[in-house]
Amino acid sequence: MRLSLTLGALSTATLVTSTSTSTFRIWYPEYSAVFQNLLTSTCSPEYDTWAADLPADPGNLLANGTRTAGEAVVQCILSSTSEYMKTNMASAAVLLGIMPFALSVLGSSSEESALLYVIARRPLLTTLLVAGAPVVVALRPFEYKSPVGILRSREGRFYSLNLGPAWFVLCLEYALALASVANVAHVTYQLGVGVTTMILPDSQFLPGLWASTGVVVHIVGALCLKSRLRLLTPKGESIFRSEMTLSSKKSITVETIRETKLFLLLSWITSMLTTFHVIFGTLAFSSMQFISVRDAFGVIGRYTASVTLCRVVLMFELSGLRSSVDSVAETGTEGDEGRDPIDGLKNGPRVFTFAP
Repeated sequence: MRLSLTLGALSTATLVTSTSTSTFRIWYPEYSAVFQNLLTSTCSPEYDTWAADLPADPGNLLANGTRTAGEAVVQCILSSTSEYMKTNMASAAVLLGIMPFALSVLGSSSEESALLYVIARRPLLTTLLVAGAPVVVALRPFEYKSPVGILRSREGRFYSLNLGPAWFVLCLEYALALASVANVAHVTYQLGVGVTTMILPDSQFLPGLWASTGVVVHIVGALCLKSRLRLLTPKGESIFRSEMTLSSKKSITVETIRETKLFLLLSWITSMLTTFHVIFGTLAFSSMQFISVRDAFGVIGRYTASVTLCRVVLMFELSGLRSSVDSVAETGTEGDEGRDPIDGLKNGPRVFTFAP
């Protein structure tokens, strides 16, 4: 049920952000007047051919390397703009190209979002947070953290803060998450219709595909964690009640199980997908044309705002979850002899206990 909810939200987001018929009709503000004027004058024949969904002139392939009507429109616009504008757009492409990697540094990892999804059992909030921050932290293959390592106490991590009544905190969390999703959906839609990607000039779905695949990576990460943990308590709690309860108000007992082949496979897939997602984002955003540096800063700023807000909400929930997990029973492995079972963990009435 929770997975269906996430996939349904993913499908809706993909539909909204990657489908449109507004290519060459909507532009980013700074050069909008210039491009619109070119389409009604110099590039009118190429644009009319594209708008009528007619095949491109076969001679264009030898003349300028274009194969489709959309590529012919792009070629005409670029050949009719000044060198200053071309340089400005090239600089904007560089800025946008490094954005996916920069956002991955600011964003949350699939391991962190999986904790909220699997242990805290808050699928709706998790879905909103990963959709509002569709970035992932690159993970190295075959190197993975302990599934409860993120819940351990160490310097730089804090425990749940009291921000007011539970209903107020819940409303605030969902408001911030929904605002982030709406912001990402809108800016991604604008990119789809306002720019042209040189790798697929006739397509508008690349920004939406990048945002959607980020959600997919988090889903695989959640499945990976689910294959490694078993929730012991609470049992029989409805999804709705669990969703409407803050992590800091829960009492949870989880048990780690031995690594299985499924876990190793999902872990490897997750790590590979995180790398491919960053590479794909770099390729897609660095090939964007018809956007200036000034407009690109606006795009980067809006993505950064959503990623930051979702990161804050997720870290707040994990801080509450850190004080809610009563115990972890972990099957011992070779090489554990002599290890302090509570090394680095929070001292107090609620601590992790590892049973060999």
